[in-house]
Amino acid sequence: MLLPIDLRSDTLSVITPGMRRAMADAEVGDDLYGGDPTTRRLERHCAELLGKEAALFTASGTLSNQLALRGHTRRGSEVITDAKYHINFFESAATADLSGVVLNPVDTPDGVLTPTLLDAAVDRKRRARLTSSPSLVWVENTVNYYGGSVIRVDDLAGLRAAALDKGLPLHMDGARLPNASVATGTSLAEYAATVDTVAVSFAKALGAPFGSILAGPADLIEQAVVHRLWFGGGLHQSGFMAAAALYALEHHIDRLADDHAHARLLRDLLVEHPGFTAPEPATNMVVADVSGTGLDSTEFVRAAAEVGVKAARWTDTRVRLVTRLGVEESTVREAVRRLHRVAERHGALTAG
Repeated sequence: MLLPIDLRSDTLSVITPGMRRAMADAEVGDDLYGGDPTTRRLERHCAELLGKEAALFTASGTLSNQLALRGHTRRGSEVITDAKYHINFFESAATADLSGVVLNPVDTPDGVLTPTLLDAAVDRKRRARLTSSPSLVWVENTVNYYGGSVIRVDDLAGLRAAALDKGLPLHMDGARLPNASVATGTSLAEYAATVDTVAVSFAKALGAPFGSILAGPADLIEQAVVHRLWFGGGLHQSGFMAAAALYALEHHIDRLADDHAHARLLRDLLVEHPGFTAPEPATNMVVADVSGTGLDSTEFVRAAAEVGVKAARWTDTRVRLVTRLGVEESTVREAVRRLHRVAERHGALTAG
């Protein structure tokens, strides 16, 4: 029987024994009744790590993002962002419902929102009393849709200057910002310095089971504490989960380089078969075109599952494969062998 290999997402990372011990041994209190000491320690550590005045532990990256939206915007205003960012794909309904704002998405060729595109987004609408006005600029790093591509700090600094010229704050959905930091050698604080607020997930590449951090100015974070309660995100004995996040920050950032190396290996081995093409991955994601196998992405994902490899359908012709904690070099090599087998099997059937 083939052992399953699941490459759909880095959220599938398995909690390590060390992280389990840290959670079991965590000092806890009630975050709503006097505070949880481990959660407070995590928030102080993250504020320092990201170079911000304050930070708030939340249940998810989506909640951190929505709290940032609520703090930065006013009802009836708009957020300028990229059409392919997570906020537009997965959070647009929450954005309208919880904060009463609309998205003004632009189409970038590579996920990098530039000053020129920001100008175009502002200028393409007639601005009058009956129309929305911009209140926030939103970026994502790494960019999920583009296979974990990295926006470099110089590009963000240019966008920051352009946003400031328009009087607009800048938020970064940095769910996988640690990947960008490791890939470029740019510190988390250097990245965070290009934005007013930043959200980082612990439950993706860092391998924790839960949570996100929102960091920014102290007054906005204090607002976010209130809005977190309004949104039903109040936490009680959160130290168990905060301990997992602290462990991830202390032990799992440097090892992201292994995930990146495994993604490059996966891509290089995969494209040895003519049925696959894929660009060089920037971090831990391989987005592969499978049309050369004669299968569309839905058919390919189904066929891959039959040989014990789970992949994520990405577009009609492409699938996403993500390396993560628990996926070693031997796992990558075995996964590619199986995926090549799918291509060869279908090719033989087609030829017959």
